[in-house]
Amino acid sequence: MCTTIGFHYKEGHVFGRTLEITQALAHQILYVPKNTQDFFKTSEGRTYETRFSTIGTGFFDQPSFGDGINEKGLMGSNNFFPAYATFAKECSEDRINLISSEAFDFLLTRCQDVEEVKATAATINLLAQNAAGVKSMSMHFFFMDQQGATVVLEPREGSLIAHDNPYGVLTNAPDFSWHATNLKNYLHLKPENIESSHFNDVTLTKLGEGNGLVGLPGDFTPPSRFIRAAYFVAQTPKNLDRQAAIRQAFRILGQFDIPTGAVGDAANGHCDETLYTSVMDTKQKAYFIKGHNHSFIQAFQLEDYLTETDIQFVPLQQEKNL
Repeated sequence: MCTTIGFHYKEGHVFGRTLEITQALAHQILYVPKNTQDFFKTSEGRTYETRFSTIGTGFFDQPSFGDGINEKGLMGSNNFFPAYATFAKECSEDRINLISSEAFDFLLTRCQDVEEVKATAATINLLAQNAAGVKSMSMHFFFMDQQGATVVLEPREGSLIAHDNPYGVLTNAPDFSWHATNLKNYLHLKPENIESSHFNDVTLTKLGEGNGLVGLPGDFTPPSRFIRAAYFVAQTPKNLDRQAAIRQAFRILGQFDIPTGAVGDAANGHCDETLYTSVMDTKQKAYFIKGHNHSFIQAFQLEDYLTETDIQFVPLQQEKNL
């Protein structure tokens, strides 16, 4: 499970996500320089290099991103999309043949903005598995650029279908169009309190603050998380300064932290919990992260790595005993 948000602030845009998983993943900061040769090799043997230096989170010492920001300010998140993604069974002669993880990396490291993401996505054929036998994971993608443009890409029979995303939110299944329609069930939500109401000539007053949000779903299902995230993003002031915007992004995403033991599958003996939360910012091309074993925020500036010519894996600091 994942929740991703993006919103405007006075000097730029922030974008962030939570990543929830049923098992611990060895994650760390990943930096991939621009012009990295042969970073992509398609199933028919064509190779491509990266175009833009990119920083984000990777897993198991593999040069592949779960999320990140490139030097042009394009930010992206790769979210689980179970049972809804469908892939091509064969290579296409006139498109670039990739599996889902390769496609996300391809777009994040080679596109400078959302318009280029859309155009490039239309040239990709998403395979069920590549020539090495590695299978596509059921994922969909959310990108936001330095100008605030947004797009969600969802795999359908090997093509990446683009959806403009004015809500600045993505969770998981069902598809994005379903979530957008479901928002209409929550038109009543508002930050203002209902001070009183009348029942059969009896005036009743509020018990406390926040009753304009009665009915806001609080569970961890993707539809409920989408509604909560869309509400919080919509109510975020647009005139925040950079520091306030970064803090606001972490506060919003904190609403989706899954405590250990809260969500589980008894039949399979596992539970979902939040592995990490990341936030990116377009003004300084910075990447911030905190996690299950490092609850303090760690900051990484893309400019600090631009002189590196090789792929870098940067371990995260672990929290000291409390």
